[in-house]
Amino acid sequence: MKFFHMPVLILLVSTTVVWAMLLVCNRIALTAFDVDVYAMTCWQLVFGGLALVLMAPGRLIPWRQFTLPINWAYGVLRVLTGVSWTAALVYISAPESGILSQTGMPMAALAAAFILGRAPGKAEWFGHTILLAGAGFLAWHLPDGLANPAVWLMLASEVTAILSSVLAEKHPDNQIKDAWSHLRFTGVLLLITASVFLIFPPLIGFISPVPIPYTSLEGFLGTETILAGLILGTLLRGPAMVLTLRSIKTAGIEKYILATSILPFILLGLEMLAARFDLTPAPTHDSVFWISALLVMLGIIQITYSKRRHSRRLKALGATTPAGAAPTAPA
Repeated sequence: MKFFHMPVLILLVSTTVVWAMLLVCNRIALTAFDVDVYAMTCWQLVFGGLALVLMAPGRLIPWRQFTLPINWAYGVLRVLTGVSWTAALVYISAPESGILSQTGMPMAALAAAFILGRAPGKAEWFGHTILLAGAGFLAWHLPDGLANPAVWLMLASEVTAILSSVLAEKHPDNQIKDAWSHLRFTGVLLLITASVFLIFPPLIGFISPVPIPYTSLEGFLGTETILAGLILGTLLRGPAMVLTLRSIKTAGIEKYILATSILPFILLGLEMLAARFDLTPAPTHDSVFWISALLVMLGIIQITYSKRRHSRRLKALGATTPAGAAPTAPA
């Protein structure tokens, strides 16, 4: 059995590329245009959700989805994830945010082990340690070090991202096989998330580790903010959520998060391209960034290799275990 089937690999890589494009475009909107970060994210969710819900004319709008507590819990978590990451881009570059996001890898492994009952092999934890070393090395060398708001914003973003991924994997409506129904389900989640933005800003402020500015009416109705939300929401935010839910459903959160570990390198390439058109400041990454990136890459390689070995051992153990006997997972 292959560790990654080609269609699954294409799905996972596509998901990561679309998210990278969204993050770089968010940074362009923040640095080159007069947009409100909170309002822009909300508009992205609104327009992205509406585009998905209104697809396939003649199908009924799934109103029941708007009443499910699990969907609102998912919406709260996604709000915290999106706002925290977007706000972090005020303090650091998109590739740097990608490095700090690698703290999500060990979190995903812990969630898989203790919540989903899929314990990784022991050798895999060495790779997670390398990843944390890479993220920690970069964080230590940021202005103000670990006190830099971006460090805590990205940590909050990853904690909520992993929790929302667990909900997505366990969500019964994420198992829908009908493609149109799944698109509408995703659209509902985006609209609920947008509603959380508008209804619960005090709750978001209470949970967030650093102050996050709320949108004003003037900022919310700003022309550039609305246009950025419309364009990025329909072209990137909606598709990114569809691909994310499909990836989690198909591959599980461990492989999904492993695939997103290449995000810093895709972000670096996209940001360099944006800088050539004077849309973002030119990346000026020093040796600290490259050492962190190297550690991240080594961690990815170690985790991937360990997962492949663990998968083969489990397969071999299953093949040699007599019918009815309970196999014992190898280290």
